[in-house]
Amino acid sequence: MKVRDLLLICCLAVLSGTAYLVSSQVRYRLGFPLDDAWIHQTYARNFAQGNGWSFKAGFPSGGTTAPLWTFLLSIGYWVGLDRLFWAYFLGIGLLAIVGILSLRTFQLSDRSLGWLGCFFVLEWHFVWASVSGMETILAIVLVVAVYERLLADKSMWSLSALLAASVWVRPDLLSLALPIGVSLVIRANSNRQPWHYQLQPLFLVAFSGLAYGFFNLSVSGAWLPTTYYAKQIEYMELRSLPLSYRLWQQFSVPLVGASSLFLLGFFYRAYLFFKTKAWQGLAWIGWYFLMIGLYATRLPVIYQHGRYMMPAMVVYFLIGLDGSIRLYRWASQKPIVGWVVTRAGVVSWMILTIVFWALGANAFAKDVQLIETQMVETAHWAQKNLPAQSRIAVHDIGAMGYFTNHDLVDLAGLINPEVIPFLRDEAKLAEYLDQKQVDYLICFPQWYPNLTKDLAVLHSADRIITEAYGELPMTIYRWRVNGLRKLWNR
Repeated sequence: MKVRDLLLICCLAVLSGTAYLVSSQVRYRLGFPLDDAWIHQTYARNFAQGNGWSFKAGFPSGGTTAPLWTFLLSIGYWVGLDRLFWAYFLGIGLLAIVGILSLRTFQLSDRSLGWLGCFFVLEWHFVWASVSGMETILAIVLVVAVYERLLADKSMWSLSALLAASVWVRPDLLSLALPIGVSLVIRANSNRQPWHYQLQPLFLVAFSGLAYGFFNLSVSGAWLPTTYYAKQIEYMELRSLPLSYRLWQQFSVPLVGASSLFLLGFFYRAYLFFKTKAWQGLAWIGWYFLMIGLYATRLPVIYQHGRYMMPAMVVYFLIGLDGSIRLYRWASQKPIVGWVVTRAGVVSWMILTIVFWALGANAFAKDVQLIETQMVETAHWAQKNLPAQSRIAVHDIGAMGYFTNHDLVDLAGLINPEVIPFLRDEAKLAEYLDQKQVDYLICFPQWYPNLTKDLAVLHSADRIITEAYGELPMTIYRWRVNGLRKLWNR
């Protein structure tokens, strides 16, 4: 790999990420495009300040799925860096690594194809992820790293280290054991290395998995983070949709963009894998559809531009691009028509990449504006105007936890996992809030229509922003019972 190629990828990554940030600043201001990023920031700040692994300082909890990402964020607090700068710096740096690893992947099969790595730092889903403040871009790096290491036929130790690290970013990435396991069987059957030698590195994965489980057990009382259980219950109703519809939703996520042109190439490459009995390639195809099935059956959501599927997208892009290039080369051998189709395909792909990159910048700016006006500004208002000793029930805890010092009750169950069994039952939630002697409720009214009915409104966020989405603004209510209860107890 030439230094020139590295510089090109790094410069494009920096320009891409910076352009998205400029778009956000021009539209409103800098921030994160989802409230969950502030959950990571809160854990990172508390950890760096010596308050343990906690959302509320000094009270351990398991509200972050990606401890490794949170730990990386905490480094910024230790050295005194601005929270936004450090999160953006990490994300854009990881975006560059995605591009570099993709470049290496293509060069392993054809050195002339290294330029395709540029696509990965311009692909709008990945640029959005890089400046989102979330672990998504780190998960993408781990997937493409495993892909590149397998293609380069590297030792099982490096692959096991990547798999061990992935547990601490997203537990579902343990599914990478499928392509790694196929590689292990291929290597053992080729008699290059005996089985016992191949299996030794897997103890690293087992140790990491057990450590992750015991870590969660120590902070939340369960083997997996509370987000794992809460998200599935919160979106349980979506699992009643036809399975075919849910599968199509997940499958269509990466098709929003220039990558829609890779679909034929993806299936063509899958056909070549099958034809040549390329078991490693077929394992990656199987892993990709496994991830589609996993999210379609367990967490069938595609909000925030399908961020849960983004790590799997990189495999679709790698295989789809490879297959498309092979199709173009085959078609270019045909007289006139083949030459025209090939050039038209490449030009269309390049144009769509740039168009969707620009559309993604606008989407990022709108997402940040929504979070800043509804969550962050509401948190600032609560910190300034609500009594310090108040207890507040809130659904989106990220910005509220970061910018306020109030005692929070989490309606989504991340910090208060006891609500998970009934978090969609408004009657039981009302009883729970009474038991917790809550003073205020902060939420979007449409999420809890019965819970918020007849409550006194103290503050509403900017409704112009939410009206564009056909929704009501984030609202602060005085809880209905607690004031009377306190008077009665006097």
